[in-house]
Amino acid sequence: MKSNVHDVALIFEGGGMRACYTAGFVTMLLEHGIYFDYVAGISAGSSHAVNYLSRDPVRARRSFTDVVLDRAFGDITTWMRGEGYFNVDYIYSKMPLEDGPLPFDFDTFIKNEAECVIGAFRRYEGGMVYWRKEDYKTIEDLTVRVRASSTVPYLMPETEIDGEIYIDGGLDSGIALDAALEDGYRRFVFVMTRERGYRLEPVPQIRLMNRVLDRHPVEKEALLTRHLRYNETMETIEKLESEGQAYVFYPDKLDLTMMDRDREKLLDQYIAGHEQAVEELPDLRRFLEGSL
Repeated sequence: MKSNVHDVALIFEGGGMRACYTAGFVTMLLEHGIYFDYVAGISAGSSHAVNYLSRDPVRARRSFTDVVLDRAFGDITTWMRGEGYFNVDYIYSKMPLEDGPLPFDFDTFIKNEAECVIGAFRRYEGGMVYWRKEDYKTIEDLTVRVRASSTVPYLMPETEIDGEIYIDGGLDSGIALDAALEDGYRRFVFVMTRERGYRLEPVPQIRLMNRVLDRHPVEKEALLTRHLRYNETMETIEKLESEGQAYVFYPDKLDLTMMDRDREKLLDQYIAGHEQAVEELPDLRRFLEGSL
């Protein structure tokens, strides 16, 4: 399965249910036959990446609009049972199966020639790990890595892969620019889940949080310094944009938190994101001239 954009990295920011807005960008790309050959995502952005590369616009939308209607998706009850506020075993191990409520087309994903980069944070060792297509031999290999990338500490149980414990890649900068640069890319399309000009504030050092995090010193240090990495990455992205090396999609009408569960609101936000993506399509095409 061929791509038609060959020298530009497509990078999705995470953000939990805020990514419902940017799911509209994913479906716009697929509807207009714009196929990048390098796609990277962290946290909810990894779900966008795999849905995009399976070329499934319906799943790209339903992954953020319809899943909240499923009682098994998770809530405070599943969290109290240790399954997570978002029920990770159900979401990543059962929903994507062929007979599951949200089947994932792994065959199309694998046949797609594009690279797929997913990042997660090492809970005890520190630092990011980025997986690539060679690591996804089975659908389980893929979905467990999407889960690892999306595992918000304390809201979801940690994820173990090959003896290593991983948590949400958003604990680093949350944007896989470093991976794309390492892989040789110099032009980028960034799909953001925060408005233009957003900067992350330092995490308040709440006493209770410190007591909990003292058991995980590497994670604590990463959390307390996350704003520095995120804001530095945003400075770099803005510089790339000003130099004509990046196209950045910022949501104009975002009205979501990472934990929103209101289906009507999510659907409205998906539609708003899709409408904005369609409006920006001519600008995106101009940026991609010579790459399409």
